[in-house]
Amino acid sequence: MKILYIILGGAIVTILPRVIPVMFMSKLEMNKNVSEFLKYIPISILTALVMAAVFVNNNKIYIDSHIIFSAIVAFIVAIKKDNLLLTVISGVAAMAILRILY
Repeated sequence: MKILYIILGGAIVTILPRVIPVMFMSKLEMNKNVSEFLKYIPISILTALVMAAVFVNNNKIYIDSHIIFSAIVAFIVAIKKDNLLLTVISGVAAMAILRILY
């Protein structure tokens, strides 16, 4: 029973910080400039996370040709196909093929 309470508590503290702001922000009408600015935040955060994953290892700049090549393959697929699932699969497949070959 204790584990159930821990799971429920974890679910509540995970969901509340995400739901409450959405509930309040959905009621507000924002300025057009603010809306335009907020539209770019998710892609900015995603870009920072991806670049950190590709170029940083143990808090040092790390350049691995396998990772760079896989990122380039994924980037090209993302631009051409505009399909997230296909992009992820192509990047993972490129990395798997490179690791098998080398």
